[in-house]
Amino acid sequence: MRIRFRARLTIVMLASALAAGCSAPIPSTELPPTREVAPALEFPELRDYRGAVDVRFKSTGLDQAAIADMARAAQIDFVFLGDRASGDSTDYGIAGFSSNVLFIPGATFDAAGGEIVALNLHAPLERDAGKSPDDLIGAIHEQGGLALAADLARFDSPADYALADAIEVYNQRSVWQSANPTSIWLRAIFFGTDRFLRGLDVPPEESLAAYDRMASRARIAMVAGVGAADDMPVLGSRVGTFPQLFLFFTTHLLAPERAAEPLLEALKRGHSYVSFDLLGYADSFAFYAQSGAGKTLMGDEAALAPGLKLRAETPGPADRIVLLRNGAEVSSVDNANTLEFTPDSPGAYRVEATRRGHPWILSNPVYLR
Repeated sequence: MRIRFRARLTIVMLASALAAGCSAPIPSTELPPTREVAPALEFPELRDYRGAVDVRFKSTGLDQAAIADMARAAQIDFVFLGDRASGDSTDYGIAGFSSNVLFIPGATFDAAGGEIVALNLHAPLERDAGKSPDDLIGAIHEQGGLALAADLARFDSPADYALADAIEVYNQRSVWQSANPTSIWLRAIFFGTDRFLRGLDVPPEESLAAYDRMASRARIAMVAGVGAADDMPVLGSRVGTFPQLFLFFTTHLLAPERAAEPLLEALKRGHSYVSFDLLGYADSFAFYAQSGAGKTLMGDEAALAPGLKLRAETPGPADRIVLLRNGAEVSSVDNANTLEFTPDSPGAYRVEATRRGHPWILSNPVYLR
């Protein structure tokens, strides 16, 4: 009798967990029902576009039109593609608008143990197996493309991605794969979608440390990569789907218009930030240097001068806003939506805003020389 009772109890618990964990497969967000792209905070000549970088959809069996519909439902403005390249294929995705979402073609190539995501490719990359990552990045640049370094820990050396235009300080797919599969499955059963995804919102400390070392010597942009969707079946539902991931986090680009060249230029110059929208929809964010009436946008350089201030403005209160110089904390404020600091040393200054112990907003640096 006790065995039967325990069996029934287990079934009841699993049914309850299924109802709790899968009744709301789409994460809750503060996204408005409809949205107009707003002028960038403090820089009204630019617009704040939110998008998904390094999206790899071919393994899911979906086509680009389906991805476009999912991105539009999540109010995504642009998608940078990144499926793995095969041979001399030029199937890097279809450039242009689909379902009012702008697509930038891209492909991923192996490089020194890690991966280089090539954006805005137009022709096959002639690359022999013996060529170096520098050769690969050079070939990307010859086409007018941009090179993103992904999965930094897998590279043989940081020198292998030193010429990249940007690096992924966070990649959802990498975080998922590094977790214990059983733990992932149990979390999917017993946790709701929001709590499950928050478990993937881990501070990317190693990647940020690698980024800070690079940014202290040269300008380089940071982004967050989506990767492939796991789309894992769990008791009649699915987790890790593109509709969920598009609402989980986004990379914002501040550009004058939604077209390929302005967005790629914004990415290259670091006119961007990352927001984990599950912790609060970020419709705007600003980090800049101000000297008199002049303002210098994150990603750009400014001369260190008397009276210059650094200022961050979040779209709502953060539990904590931290200002870092070359990766070391120099100022912070709790329960606030602004931070202001008067620097006295040159360096690469960037901002991290957190909520509930998780990263909420990550800025690109202002470089003071």
